[in-house]
Amino acid sequence: MALLDENATFLKEFAEEGLDLTQIRAVEFAHVFADPVDADAFAEAAVSEEASVDILEPEDEGDPWEVAVTVELVPTAAAITAIEERLEALAVKHNGESDGWGIYDDE
Repeated sequence: MALLDENATFLKEFAEEGLDLTQIRAVEFAHVFADPVDADAFAEAAVSEEASVDILEPEDEGDPWEVAVTVELVPTAAAITAIEERLEALAVKHNGESDGWGIYDDE
């Protein structure tokens, strides 16, 4: 299944659970890195006016470093897929990889 189709399926599930997808939501894109230097470099490259970035230290030795990039947007499959693909390419450039996305509802 193509990434766009996967994201459309996830959004449909969120809508079926009652989340209003016509409103601006905080969408968090997770990325993992073995090395903190790579995580820092990715975070610096990913931060922008539209995105906030948090670096999460590993809980246990040997766990990866996680970088969460949060973008506020009206969640559509096309918008999420475009951001996910851009951030995945950036993560790979810094020896990391994408680890999915989620919508965190404040309601």
